[in-house]
Amino acid sequence: MPRKFREDEKEAIRQALLEAAKTMFRQYGIQKTSIAALTEAVGISQGAFYLFFPSKEALFYEVFRMEEQKLKEAVLTEWTVRPLTQERFAAMLMQAVKSIEQEPILRLMIDRKEYEWLMRKLPPEYAEQHKTEDENALIPLIEKWQDEGVMIKEDPRTIVAVIRSFFMQLLFRDEIGEKFDEAVSLQAKWLAKGLIVK
Repeated sequence: MPRKFREDEKEAIRQALLEAAKTMFRQYGIQKTSIAALTEAVGISQGAFYLFFPSKEALFYEVFRMEEQKLKEAVLTEWTVRPLTQERFAAMLMQAVKSIEQEPILRLMIDRKEYEWLMRKLPPEYAEQHKTEDENALIPLIEKWQDEGVMIKEDPRTIVAVIRSFFMQLLFRDEIGEKFDEAVSLQAKWLAKGLIVK
């Protein structure tokens, strides 16, 4: 039975697990990173791991959320510091795509095999939580743009779904084929023209 930790110890170990996980997931991916390696890195038993996270996949999801939050903050800041235009909206979509492809943790979520494996392992509420977090981040901004007459007057949740679907296509790079990059760039422009009034 794993020993009990003081509250300050628990927080320190949790942060150490997150940092170790970030390093190992970047290097080895989700499936090839073991709980044994993670716990050895932070000096706890494998049994003690479950005092902090219910599974390796839940730990990855927490690391992913942290990295995704950094990306969201960067994109949302860029979208709010200057007036929104079709060109800026399309450019920021493409910058987000580039950031996802360059950050190994985020890139794991557009690796079809890793993504499908992760979705099989995680309870359904994780995917629902992710959708809700996207809505909470984007809907206030969408409503602001609609009030300013910059964005079309459609249901904000539908607009969030459209933006999410744009990024979901990154899972299908191989299926879309050699013109994938050009297709994504063109879709970003079409999306901007469809959503942004000017």
